[in-house]
Amino acid sequence: MAYDFKLMVKVSTLYYKDGLTQDDISKKLKISKYQVNRILKRAVETGIVQISINDSLTHITEYEEKLEKQFNLKRAIVVDNSGLSDKELKAKMGQAASNYLLEIIKNNDIIGVAWGTTINEVINHLPNKINKNVEVVQVTGGVHQLSVNLNCQDIARRLAAIYGVEPHLIYAPAIVESSKLRDLLLNELSIKETFKFFSKINIALVGIGSIFPKVISSFIETGSFSQDDLEKLKLHKAVGDVFSHFFDINGRISDSDIDSRMIAISTDDLFKIPYSIGVAGGEAKAEAILGAMRGKYINILVTDSKAAAKILKLAK
Repeated sequence: MAYDFKLMVKVSTLYYKDGLTQDDISKKLKISKYQVNRILKRAVETGIVQISINDSLTHITEYEEKLEKQFNLKRAIVVDNSGLSDKELKAKMGQAASNYLLEIIKNNDIIGVAWGTTINEVINHLPNKINKNVEVVQVTGGVHQLSVNLNCQDIARRLAAIYGVEPHLIYAPAIVESSKLRDLLLNELSIKETFKFFSKINIALVGIGSIFPKVISSFIETGSFSQDDLEKLKLHKAVGDVFSHFFDINGRISDSDIDSRMIAISTDDLFKIPYSIGVAGGEAKAEAILGAMRGKYINILVTDSKAAAKILKLAK
């Protein structure tokens, strides 16, 4: 059946631009709904209406699928990074990570949380109150040089406050002078009580620090490490840190002596966590993120398109 050109334009305009339903158009133009449907189909066939699909984010889905498959991740969430500033990128990743947390958190979960600027953004994007019965546990020792909003205890407190609970904190530095001192501190009652929760954590949230050639690790930048420690990490080709453990690009712990002086959740406990969420982005962190995934320290990744592209390139 042939239709008048002007009628096809009129029906198409009412439907696609003005948002009227086919039933509304039928009544308005006093033609049957069948005719409206046929006219709309004909308008597409003749090119009066041209439908295009915005596939600008297709590569995002591809990155997610490739990361999940190649590194056996439970989930990869990649945000589009089209010229974002560092601050904007962290906020965007923080929102994506907070949305994912809201999807998975349930009553009786035990949530382990680290610290840093990106994790701070995750907390910022959560609702003020969440009606779930959970426990919140600080998983690494403190770094007092950090600003109030970024230190370990404060981030754990803020997350716990959202759920209306008291957090389980670690009142000790992240790194001490010797493994002997670490062992002594772990026998302190309050620290021992917090450490008991580590084997029960089922959701963990952490940023990923990057080191060498350019230091982007908040941990390193606080000055918690001696020059000798830094030289050791460099010698052992450390690329990043996660949960206060330093590793190379293949995920191997970089220096056993330094690792034995860390007051943090053990790698053995990390590997047992069902949802270990790493949040980090930017091309400069690609090696660190790659090492964290190869080492199985995280099984869920929230990152950005630029980091994802570089990670997949490095992994070839």
